[in-house]
Amino acid sequence: MHRFRRKRKNSNEPPDVEYAGMLPAWPALLSLSIFILASLAPSSLSATVIFDFEGSVFIDHGKTIKDHSLILKDGTFHLYYIMDNQKSFGYATSPDLGHWTIHDPVLETGPESWDSLFIWAPCVITYPKFPWYLLMYYTGVNNQAAQRTCLALTRTPSAWHKASTALFVPFHGDTSWIHWDKNEWSNYRDPCFFEENGICYIAHTASTKDPYGTIALAESDDHFNWNDAGPLYIHNNWHVLESPFLLKRNGKYHLFFTEEEVGGVSHMSSDSLTSGWDIIKRIIVDEGHAAELLDIGTDRHIFSRHTSYSSLSAITVSTIRFDTLTWNGDVPEVQISELLGYEWTVLWGNAFDHQPVFGNNPLYRGDDTTEVGFEGNWWIGTYESFNGPLTGTQPGSSQGDEPRGAIRSGTFGVTGRSMRLLVGGGCFPSSCYVALCDARNDHIIYLETGCDTDLMDERIWDLDPLSGREVYLLIVDDCSLEFGHINVDGIQESLMPVNPPPPYEPDPLPDEKSKRIKVETEASTEEIIVPATINSVNNYPNPFNPETEILFSSEPERLLIVVVYSVSGAEISRFNVKTDAGGRGRTRWNGRDRFGKPASAGLYVAALQDGRDILAFCKLVLVR
Repeated sequence: MHRFRRKRKNSNEPPDVEYAGMLPAWPALLSLSIFILASLAPSSLSATVIFDFEGSVFIDHGKTIKDHSLILKDGTFHLYYIMDNQKSFGYATSPDLGHWTIHDPVLETGPESWDSLFIWAPCVITYPKFPWYLLMYYTGVNNQAAQRTCLALTRTPSAWHKASTALFVPFHGDTSWIHWDKNEWSNYRDPCFFEENGICYIAHTASTKDPYGTIALAESDDHFNWNDAGPLYIHNNWHVLESPFLLKRNGKYHLFFTEEEVGGVSHMSSDSLTSGWDIIKRIIVDEGHAAELLDIGTDRHIFSRHTSYSSLSAITVSTIRFDTLTWNGDVPEVQISELLGYEWTVLWGNAFDHQPVFGNNPLYRGDDTTEVGFEGNWWIGTYESFNGPLTGTQPGSSQGDEPRGAIRSGTFGVTGRSMRLLVGGGCFPSSCYVALCDARNDHIIYLETGCDTDLMDERIWDLDPLSGREVYLLIVDDCSLEFGHINVDGIQESLMPVNPPPPYEPDPLPDEKSKRIKVETEASTEEIIVPATINSVNNYPNPFNPETEILFSSEPERLLIVVVYSVSGAEISRFNVKTDAGGRGRTRWNGRDRFGKPASAGLYVAALQDGRDILAFCKLVLVR
């Protein structure tokens, strides 16, 4: 994309910001039930359902992740976080806090001296005078480990630029009362932005000269020029108060923080911003660290925090978890999201008390011979009892085959032509199974059990005879024998039939055997031959990486859809399309699934459809 610079039209607008195009306005925030539960609910995609059991947790596999900042922009969550090397910020996006796309890291250390060693603790906000700008206050660490607050800005969430010193000079608190020296380790970090009555504040963690841990304040009236505003709170000992988060509610100020040598997220409140704070009245609201709160209205917040711990096999598990924070008077309460998710009901028993399972739990406990074959990060496995970070269970834990129970999904109408699922566990078809049931009479229509292996394999159900039928899913573990457990994942309804017909290849029209279509690429314009059939679909190039153009033909000016399927019938992506006056059309697939994640290399099928009716197929070969 072509980028350009423009001159400032207003003195309040940050200068010299490189950007590409105009971003849409900041969207209205929706209710938490949509965001937190969407990743756990059956996803609706043209009325088809998906149960993939993904919970509201972020994990960057193999990396230790720490202090973060979460914003909601244009209907998408954007997450910035400290990564292992601490020399750039990790960046990921999600539509629902459960399905994440990890992008290239943003920002880097140096060449400026104040952030030449590390960058820590991003705090991202919108610039209210120009809401298409984002500002990121962050901690810069120099080669002597002295820390100060720095600024970056952007109009594109993935492309950040450090502010010039003409706009913003990295700063630290007044050394008349805090300990800070550019030539040695000095705390002035973890910025948290807060605004009240037109005055901007940043709360930082610091140390006094005594030394005592403190939360220091800086203030500004323009977001760019900051002055020391003294302490918000001075602790009664040397413990540094890290990762502050400040908000005001019902006339009272609330401070969330992590105290050195004290576990969990602490909270205390005061009627005044700079006085009345009493650590004696502090409560621990959660076992995580570095909490961030995102206001979503109705006196509720998305409460996010990181946690890292070693599993029984010494594998480090590092995550950021998202839940709901509500209030009991002036006391905050963290509500752990329902793990099984929206519309799953426990019918009886305790086999599903710790479901779904998070990650490769057999490997966490040192069992490197068991392969499970789960997708994403979460799955149903009734032998296991690790249902994710900060839920009171530990990675590697198992409950064995003894517990028994059953769960059922909500009722849904069949609109697809097939359903795909992954199943493993013991071979007990009468007592350990997953089933599709008729909602009218509770009769089992389809049933799958394991094959005496934990490795899940793919099963496909034919839904064509059930079109319009009201059904539900039932998962049962009613067996306490050895291998008496069930593994399930990746339940997905699809518009692809179980046995798709071969690609439709009608005879050429008598007056026109073929058409030559020009395909423009960056390097040249080529002509390819496409059969002039009533309904056809082809693509170019093929094989391709990373994207391909899908060319189709049908009746003139006809509204259709192009659906990309995996060879197993799982729907990967879809496009609403329309033919032109000559009956031709084109669309482009970028090689990503509906969540924005790159699809794996392999064979795919592009189907030209009129609703559920498939008019034509072509094969797509994605190479990596």
